[in-house]
Amino acid sequence: MKPFRVKTLLTVFLLLQVAAAAQEMPGTTLGNYAGVNSLQLNPSALHNSKSHIDIQVAGLDLFLQNNALFISKSEYRFVNFFKSGYQWPTHIEFGVEERTFYRYDNALDKSAFIQERYAGPGAMLIRDEHAFALTTGIRTVLSLENVPYDVANFAYLGLGFTPQQDINYIHNKPFTVSAMAWGEIGLSYANAFYAHGFNRLSAGITVKGLLGLGGMYLNAARLDYVIPDDSTININNLEAVMGFALPVDYNTNQPDLQPIFKGAGIGFDVGFTYQRLSRFHQDDNYSLQCAKPYEDYLYRIGVALIDIGGIRFSNNAAKMNVDNRSSRWDNVNTLEFRNINQMLDTISYQFYGNNTSAYSGEKFTLWLPSALSVQFDYHLRKNWYVNANIIYGFTLARGSLARPAELSITPRYETRIFEASLPISLYDWSQPRVGLAVRIYGFTIGTDKIGGFFHFSDFSGLDFYFSVKVFFNKGSCRKKGDVHCGYADPES
Repeated sequence: MKPFRVKTLLTVFLLLQVAAAAQEMPGTTLGNYAGVNSLQLNPSALHNSKSHIDIQVAGLDLFLQNNALFISKSEYRFVNFFKSGYQWPTHIEFGVEERTFYRYDNALDKSAFIQERYAGPGAMLIRDEHAFALTTGIRTVLSLENVPYDVANFAYLGLGFTPQQDINYIHNKPFTVSAMAWGEIGLSYANAFYAHGFNRLSAGITVKGLLGLGGMYLNAARLDYVIPDDSTININNLEAVMGFALPVDYNTNQPDLQPIFKGAGIGFDVGFTYQRLSRFHQDDNYSLQCAKPYEDYLYRIGVALIDIGGIRFSNNAAKMNVDNRSSRWDNVNTLEFRNINQMLDTISYQFYGNNTSAYSGEKFTLWLPSALSVQFDYHLRKNWYVNANIIYGFTLARGSLARPAELSITPRYETRIFEASLPISLYDWSQPRVGLAVRIYGFTIGTDKIGGFFHFSDFSGLDFYFSVKVFFNKGSCRKKGDVHCGYADPES
């Protein structure tokens, strides 16, 4: 069994720093052919669909963004990710080993969000004022929120970063590092409960069963420390809580997949949508849903709470708490641990003088990246639309995944056969992004940050998503009672 050092842990922390999130996949979630994908922003949006049946075959969303590290545009080429054995250029920074990434040398708090979403089979069905959907998927989210710049610098460059040595840093603003991987199965229902004149209101809810593959978090509410040299950490005061349930044997450091699920939980989304119809609502009855025509709109407004809930980890789980304690760590640069349990015991001993007092339980809850979602969609003319969307993330507890805020304006051209959208967004209230998404029939591919595929600017993030679906339009049965439900375009 190979021992590991604190330096190795700092390297892992660095990898978390580098990662960060098309978080909301506007090319697949905002349009009138979004179907089952619209659930990601608002469960009541099922009734916005021009399709009465929508079948998700597969989908993928990869998102990466951060404000701590970057690759210089002169050294970055997207194709290098696919070159076997390619070595990224390195540079020396402050004489403390070679580094691939450059730092954003400022005093801003560092935050990051990475999301991988694998969408499995799913389906949506609309029957009159009722809409139903089933979704499946696997998600991995990692987030950093409000990490102090000095902590980020020491994590990346090591304790030998002399410009920050012998400085007493005091942080009373909480910061969090958290990560979780889980599978989910969702059942959704939406109801168009009011339709009269030019007005239509719908409400929807999604309930998701969550199966946790692993999770961890570290929340520091207070940190007061000094780094006097490259081998010593002097912590004057620390108030922090940590929970982890990893697919690893803590005594041998080997993978442990028994059981594969370390916890379970429940989550839900709830939302409402108002539509101002372009024509007076008609209450005609149709024997077949495929004969019922789509009702066009002038504009619509949606509001939803998404990803409310969490996972209770109880298998291979531990929780630790350091309550306003001090500690001095000497010879950190040579410190080695045989296994994870020894490292945790040492943390307890350093702060409490024994190997057990820092442990506070064998269960903990890690909450989803909750957010308020607000959508506004305006029908300009015929096939042209413009959408405004706000995602405002919030946390429900100290152990939470933190979702960054995002404001986007997305003009789009939309028909049954072809759709193109140009999302222009402001990520985390500070980082402008321009994307592009294209749909041909049921296949959509897009990005929220098209610059990540080129070297026009320094590389600090990347975004890519695609979706494969089959859908059947409303109004595709041309005559009332017609048994043929074809694939016709109700706009034609």
